[in-house]
Amino acid sequence: MADAQLSTAAVRAHRVCGLVPDVLEVGIQDTPAGTSARQALRLRGGSGDAGLALVHGARGAMHLHRAADLPALAAALRPSEETDLRKQSFGPFFAGLSGSVGAAIDEVATAMAAVMADGVRRSKGELSTSLRATVDARLRPWCDRCAVDHVNDALFRLASLPAGLRLIPNGDGSADFVATGALGPVGDVSAGRRELVRRFLRYAGPTNRDGLAGWLGLSPAAARRWWALADVVPVSVDGRRLFLHPDDLAAARSAPPADGVWLLPPNDPILELGDRELLVPDATDRKRVWRPTANPGALLLDGAVAGTWRRRADTVTVTPFGSLSATHRRRLAAATDGEVVVAES
Repeated sequence: MADAQLSTAAVRAHRVCGLVPDVLEVGIQDTPAGTSARQALRLRGGSGDAGLALVHGARGAMHLHRAADLPALAAALRPSEETDLRKQSFGPFFAGLSGSVGAAIDEVATAMAAVMADGVRRSKGELSTSLRATVDARLRPWCDRCAVDHVNDALFRLASLPAGLRLIPNGDGSADFVATGALGPVGDVSAGRRELVRRFLRYAGPTNRDGLAGWLGLSPAAARRWWALADVVPVSVDGRRLFLHPDDLAAARSAPPADGVWLLPPNDPILELGDRELLVPDATDRKRVWRPTANPGALLLDGAVAGTWRRRADTVTVTPFGSLSATHRRRLAAATDGEVVVAES
């Protein structure tokens, strides 16, 4: 049977349907702490902190999640073995680790929970220093930059969620850790992973196994195991073979045309979960949106990423990839709460 056909325009329209608060099902990346996730929520009409928690989630990066989802998330994200983790995301530390990476995470998480049980709010440095007295030396390699041995940074981040720790932004891009008690029963690992992959497909589809691996920082072997838990159907998008959950195919076919102007914050789920080649076909433009550090925001015109933007004080500077129509300029001015300057790319 031939693959179902979807146009790029249909895919973009389907992706814009993700501009809803339910995107918290997969979490919203928050980098620096206290910045991008709040912007993404406001864009979707969400507000307030009730029931939400900032934690180290996918790839160990800071994500805003529903607190009720944390036990299942912790179970799903716990690596089965050291080869589950992609070196590009986590570095070479785990490849040379003797013993189970899961056991290492458990050891550091237990030590973290013990330190934080006194209810004191601690910075990352303060917590890291406190762990040196109890964590095994093999998990505390020497750090030339800090001139001290401390828990490997990726291991530190991976252990903080199962330790029951959340992050409280300080208002300057940094965050402190607080203890919120045990997560409770974490549930079945396979069930947690199956649900996480289902949610990923809902907001990232159509996509492929590489998209899942990039989002979670998984090695190819681990991505294959996770992907096998999913129900998917192949679709052809401009000659590329991608995949959707069967229940999402009808929605993608019937999504109304994307119509509007949005200023997506850096790390918005539309940018972080979606297939980058579909969102931004031109390779040079992709490098403008996704940079090694300090990503700009993205200008979304009728579902297509059409430029970047940055804010300084009350001025938003928009750099489109091409020309903007008069209608788009009017809508852009209405979409911001300050002065808009359109720059040349």
